[in-house]
Amino acid sequence: MATFTEHYDLIKPGTDDYYDVADFNENMDAIDTQLYQAEQDMAGVSEKIGNPGDEGEDTLFGLLNPGNQPEEKADFYRYSKTEIKKHIQNWKPTASSATFYGKLTTFRAEKNGTVYVKWTTSDKANGEFYIFHKAPLSIVEAPDQSELGSSMPKGLPQKEFAHFQVNYIYTTNEGKTNTWEWVFPVTAGIDYTFIWYASSVSSLYLNEFSLGYTDTKEA
Repeated sequence: MATFTEHYDLIKPGTDDYYDVADFNENMDAIDTQLYQAEQDMAGVSEKIGNPGDEGEDTLFGLLNPGNQPEEKADFYRYSKTEIKKHIQNWKPTASSATFYGKLTTFRAEKNGTVYVKWTTSDKANGEFYIFHKAPLSIVEAPDQSELGSSMPKGLPQKEFAHFQVNYIYTTNEGKTNTWEWVFPVTAGIDYTFIWYASSVSSLYLNEFSLGYTDTKEA
């Protein structure tokens, strides 16, 4: 004797029933109807969610867009999409001379993508940082916040930087707090070493350095 499924009343013939094409077709029609309805429902949800970068207020992404947020909440949208992997705060190197080199961190990219960097300083110096995708093992394995001396560490290229040279921030801070933000592409399996360079040093103070994967395309 035939029975029926719990949720959609699909026909379940008994072991002693004869095969009936009409029962099979009825089941297929019921399944087709339910799958189509689920597909339509999901399409409606997707439209309401929208896409990253939406600026209107008719989608969830649009409502969360910084332009539609109060000023004090605008940063939350961006930073909530960033997976922070490295975070350094309140580093005050001793800087025994007017020139300083220090290792911030070495970051191994777990996946291809983009990383976000936030850099806040209140030092009295001309500052830059370099990003190397090739560096001596001694530097790669050195602890974060290592002071490397007053000259370019041996083994690092002095003219052609292996990945990025962020030298457009070259400025005398005069002790004022300044924040910069960047995004950079990274390749899975590569070690990226961040080197802090400063000249004309009066005092050095790194308030914050944050680094992590992000889907933010612009900072």
